[in-house]
Amino acid sequence: MKTRMLWIAVLLLACVSAHLQAQQSQPKITMAQVAGPLHMLTGGGGNVAVIADPAGMLMIDAMEEPAAAGIRAALRSLPGADRVRILVNTHWHGDHTDGNKVFGPGAAIIAHENVRPLLAEEQTIMGERSQALPAGALPDISYSDHLTVYAGGETVRLVHYPRAHTGGDTVVFFDRLKTVHMGDMFFNGMFPFLDVDKGGDIDGWVGQLDAILGELPADEKVIPGHGPLAGPAELRAFRDMLHDSAETVRTKMKEGKTLPQIQSEGLPDRFAPWTRGFLSAPQWLELVYRSLEKQGKP
Repeated sequence: MKTRMLWIAVLLLACVSAHLQAQQSQPKITMAQVAGPLHMLTGGGGNVAVIADPAGMLMIDAMEEPAAAGIRAALRSLPGADRVRILVNTHWHGDHTDGNKVFGPGAAIIAHENVRPLLAEEQTIMGERSQALPAGALPDISYSDHLTVYAGGETVRLVHYPRAHTGGDTVVFFDRLKTVHMGDMFFNGMFPFLDVDKGGDIDGWVGQLDAILGELPADEKVIPGHGPLAGPAELRAFRDMLHDSAETVRTKMKEGKTLPQIQSEGLPDRFAPWTRGFLSAPQWLELVYRSLEKQGKP
């Protein structure tokens, strides 16, 4: 009897441990209303935006698959929460697309034409292998420059900006709501990842942000790919950081300095707040250097 009770206790402990591990692996998702039917979700990868619609939601990005349960719970109170009708991927990175496996089936998945080929095959990013998505999680609608979709009474414009964060970035404009979802074209308050291997370019990125900022009214709400909700001022600060980083590295490359020398010298003190994300200054400098080197610059 004592042996049996001991085994029962061990099994119960194992079950409790497994439950706690499962809970810990599920990120906490928070949701906030941005404007009208438009909401922003954070916590399990790249920021998600949704337009509530009784006919089925429009979702911009899908975070990572483990976040799906938290996303569903956060959306439960909104009209159309039981169905994602349209799912837009702003680019190919897994922290924005892995959730396609959950939210993609039954939805029209839309992305720039450069995105599907990357998602359909295994990739390497930041030294890690990224598995191909199953067929039902791949974009089934692609576009080249512009595309307009409709949801919840809103007109939603998808615009491709080439040679920026990646080679397949989509920026999503909710014009009537004076809101834009930038995807990873904007990391609010932190050094971003620059996907040099898949079409990203530091100078192109700065130029594309100049074009976007030229269109935005002062009271526009800006949803970043990572970080809190922002406005044009924060987006411009990010643009200036990209520009100044490129100019700093470019100057040192013209002086004949190597990447290790540039990393050792670092960046001016004013860049310190940007290190509070997931990239250190040496990691960011390497990406900028590789981008300039790849484009034959300076």
